[in-house]
Amino acid sequence: MSQRRRPNLTWLRRIITVFALSIITVFPTITAFPAFVSASDMKTEPQEPQVIEVSLEECRSLAMEHSASVLLAKSAVEDAKLSLEQTEATNLTKPSPTSLYQSRMSLESTRKNLEITKQDIVLSTDQLYYSLLRAEHVVSISEQALALAERQLEIAMAKESVGMATKLDIMRAANQTASARNSLANALLNRDLAMVALNQAIGFLPDTILSLRDEFSYEKTGGLHLDASIEFALANRIEIAQAQSAVEIADMNVELADNSFTPRLTYERAKLAAGDARVKLKEQQNKITLAVRQAYVALMQAEAKVELAGSKVNEARENLRITQLLFEADMATNVEVLSAQNQYTQSRIDSVQAIYDYNITRSQFKRAIGDTAGLTGGVPGS
Repeated sequence: MSQRRRPNLTWLRRIITVFALSIITVFPTITAFPAFVSASDMKTEPQEPQVIEVSLEECRSLAMEHSASVLLAKSAVEDAKLSLEQTEATNLTKPSPTSLYQSRMSLESTRKNLEITKQDIVLSTDQLYYSLLRAEHVVSISEQALALAERQLEIAMAKESVGMATKLDIMRAANQTASARNSLANALLNRDLAMVALNQAIGFLPDTILSLRDEFSYEKTGGLHLDASIEFALANRIEIAQAQSAVEIADMNVELADNSFTPRLTYERAKLAAGDARVKLKEQQNKITLAVRQAYVALMQAEAKVELAGSKVNEARENLRITQLLFEADMATNVEVLSAQNQYTQSRIDSVQAIYDYNITRSQFKRAIGDTAGLTGGVPGS
């Protein structure tokens, strides 16, 4: 048997080599690719939370844009407009002065409801903004309280090392420090929660860091007159205007029914409805008058609370200063210093709370009298 010859593959190897070289020449930028891409290579760096500076007025505007209640109230206005157009078209063939007037009043009522909704959004936004501002102040106070406690602990330890303090003094100072650290942790959590609540109201992402442009303010409302405030409220509260519109519609129904061809029972029922409308108007007036009185009293009480809280801060600060001097002169105990620190910290927190309450109460008072100028204008009689 003849031996089988192996095929000569030299010419094939040469062709493959030339082909490969030609690819490299034509595509010089092609490089070797890794066999796989790891999951870590595919990950993107987490983005830092965005920091945005906002004012109270800006937050009010943003809350208006994102409030579901405002959007629904605007939709109700548009629906009332369409209903009025439909009624006007119907009246061309079937005249009905009452239905036409009611449609017009309905449109006006929805517009007033929109204004009421906006006022409520302004008030709730104020509360959220001031809540975050208060929380930030409490964080700052808590940080300073922790620094005071840590310093007192260091002093107690130094004194104990030379026999001028006891183990109990160190334990008390350590407990004070632990308590201050816990208070700071709670303050930080409350601040974060307040920030998320405001972010949600103004349409920002929950982790957005807000830098508040406005500060707490205390503007004494000297010269405020209750009677002038009640008069202003009765002239400007939208609820009064709505009740008055209901009376006008009822009176028109009575006038239209007072004729010889309308059934007497229809006329009598129209008169009863007009009487009911007047009763409701009077009830609304009484309700608003009482609300203004309550808001006035609350504002006066909040104002007095701010001034008293400020005096207590000054007293506690001076008491702490004197107690620390006496302690350094070995004339006061470690317990007295810790107590003075607690009183000073608490008085500062109470003062911040008092200013917060005052600002909220002032906004509520303006809402009660129907101040629609952004709740920032002057108070009647002031």
